[in-house]
Amino acid sequence: MMKKVLFATMFMAVVSASALSLRQLGTSTHSVLACGSACSRSNLNCQKPCYCFGLTDTNPNGVCQPEGPAPSLPK
Repeated sequence: MMKKVLFATMFMAVVSASALSLRQLGTSTHSVLACGSACSRSNLNCQKPCYCFGLTDTNPNGVCQPEGPAPSLPK
């Protein structure tokens, strides 16, 4: 009886590990960008808690920042 319980436990561990591996293989190949890295419209995967700021209609590139863009300095 103990062998059956041990076998069932090991079998479930192998099945769950293989399911996680298949899920990781199926995810996107885009890399996660660290805060301060350049980001673009095609790769918006900034590491949390950062977001991609600076994207406009004319500028397809931005920067991963933890908060909004820096306030403009008075002239």
